[in-house]
Amino acid sequence: MDNHHLNELTLAHLDGCISDSEFAELQQLLESDAAARSRYVELARLDAELRESDGAVDEPADERMSQVSNWSRMPRVAQAMVIAAAVLVLMIPAWMLVGPDRPVGNQVADTTDSPPSKPVRSIAVISAEADAVWKTSRGKRIGRGTALEPGTLTLVEGLAQVDFFSGASITLSGPAEIELRNKKLAVLHRGRVRADVPPAARGFKIQTADVQLEDLGTSFGIVARNNGKSSVIVFDGEVRAIDRGGEELSLLEGDTAHLARGNASKSSSDNLGTFPDISAIIERSNGLGKSRYAQWKSVATKRRSDSRLVAYYDFEGLDDTSRRLPNRAAVGKGSELDGGIVGARVSDGRWSGKPALDFRGEGDRVRFNIPGEFDAMTLYAWVRIDALDRGLNSLFLTDHYDPGEIHWQLSVRGALHFSTSPVGVPPAPVGLEVATNEQIQAENRRFFSDEFWNASQSGNWFLLATTVDCAKQPSVIHYINGHSVGFSGGRNMDRAIPELRIGRADLGNWTDPIWAKDIRSLNGRIDEFAIYSTALTPDEILTIYEEGRP
Repeated sequence: MDNHHLNELTLAHLDGCISDSEFAELQQLLESDAAARSRYVELARLDAELRESDGAVDEPADERMSQVSNWSRMPRVAQAMVIAAAVLVLMIPAWMLVGPDRPVGNQVADTTDSPPSKPVRSIAVISAEADAVWKTSRGKRIGRGTALEPGTLTLVEGLAQVDFFSGASITLSGPAEIELRNKKLAVLHRGRVRADVPPAARGFKIQTADVQLEDLGTSFGIVARNNGKSSVIVFDGEVRAIDRGGEELSLLEGDTAHLARGNASKSSSDNLGTFPDISAIIERSNGLGKSRYAQWKSVATKRRSDSRLVAYYDFEGLDDTSRRLPNRAAVGKGSELDGGIVGARVSDGRWSGKPALDFRGEGDRVRFNIPGEFDAMTLYAWVRIDALDRGLNSLFLTDHYDPGEIHWQLSVRGALHFSTSPVGVPPAPVGLEVATNEQIQAENRRFFSDEFWNASQSGNWFLLATTVDCAKQPSVIHYINGHSVGFSGGRNMDRAIPELRIGRADLGNWTDPIWAKDIRSLNGRIDEFAIYSTALTPDEILTIYEEGRP
C-alpha cells in the first residue's frame, strides 16, 4: 500500500473534490487492503475530531496528528464534508472497512470526540431497592436507576424491583439469580420473585425448571429452589404454564403448581412464604436511605477536621437562594475557599433530602480561587452523570492551562481524565493567535482511565477519585467507586510531574478555555467534592466510598 497516494485519495474524498476514477480507485483499495481500510478510518476520525473541537488544545491527540495538523485550517465547507464522509464511508459496510480484528468504533483513548460504539440494548431498569446487595464485577456498581441489558442479575440479599420495558414488573427477594433474556422473557434460576403484569404487557414470560409461565395480565409468585424444582402461586388473573413438551396448564387466582423436570402439575395450596410487593420495597428503601444519609453526615462531620484537606465541600444546607458553596474544612483557609455558584440549581443528591448541584446549562458552574503549590494531591467527588455531551466534560478545570495547573474531566467515552503540563501553553508561533496543538501536546501529562460509563448508566451515582504523587511512578491513579482502575491511554505518562497548581477554577465548567469556542460543561449532578494535599491510600479511597455509597 502506497501511504502517500492513499492519503491524497482520502483527503480528496474528505474535501468532496475526488473524481469518479479516483473514487473507484479508493474504493478498490479499501475493499482489498485491510491496512488501507484502517488508515482511512484513522484519517476520517482525526479529521472529524478537529472539525468538532476546532483544534481544541486539550483534546486527545497522538503523533499521527502531525499528518493532518493543517486540516483545522481547512475551509468550513470542506470540514463539513467530514461528517458525511465518516457516515457514508464510501458506501462500504463498517465491518468491511475496519476488518475482522478491529471492531467498529475501536476505542482508542486519544480520540475522545467519537461516541461509544457499543449500542445500548437495555431491556429493563432497577426502579427500587432496599438493603440490596448485588453480585457485580469488581469496581462496578448497580442500583436504583441502573438500566439493564440482557444477562444474569444476582441479588445476594435484600429486596429489589426491576421494571421491564414491556411494562411488566418483578420484585426479587435475595438471594436470587435471574437471567434477563429480553423485555418479555426472564429465566429464574433460583430465588423468590413476584411478577406484576398489566394488560399492556400481556404475554410476559418467566421460565423456571424448563417450564414457561406466560402471564395473561395478572400477578403471580415463583420460588425456584436449588434442587431444580419450583413452585408457583397465582395472586390474581390467569397464568399459562407451558411445559417442555408444549402442553399447557391454566392456573387461575389462588391456584398453585409444582414445576419440575420440564413438567407442571397443580398442587394443593402450599405455604410458599411471602412475596413482597413494591410498597414494601419503597417503605424499606426510604428507611434505609434516611439511615445511610444520617450515617454519612456523621462521617462527613469528622472528615472536616482532617489536616490534609485543602478544601472540603459537603453541599449541605444549600437551597434555591444559595449562591455560595461553603468550604467545610476545619483547617486551612476556611471561607476564603468558598465557591461561587453560577447558574447551577439545587437538586436532590445521593439520598432524598441531600442537597446537590445540578449542572445542566452551558453557563452552570461553581467558581473557586485556590492558591498554593502541591507535590501531591487527591481529588474526589460524588457525581451523577446524566450524559457526556462533549468530547471532554468538566469535573474540575483550572482557567486556561498555565504551568502546573490541573484539568480533571470525563471523556465522551466514559473515561476519567487527569492532565497537567509543566510549561502550560507555549507562546504562539509568529502569525498564529495560539500555539499549535502539537506544541501544546508535547509536554502534556495525560492519563485516561479505563472506560467505566455508558449511556445505560445515566443517572447513577459514582465516586470518582484521582490521586497524584509527583515523587512516585506511576504518579497518577484513578479510582471508580473505591477501586483503582487501569489506563486506556494517555501521553507522557512515564514523565515526571512537577508541582501542581489550581488558582482560579470551575467545578462543572471551564470559564477561560484556551480556545474560544471550547465548551466542556457537565451534564449531571455533584453532591460532595474534596481536595487533599496528599495522595490518599487505596484503603482510604475505599473507605470514603463505603461510607458514602447510596
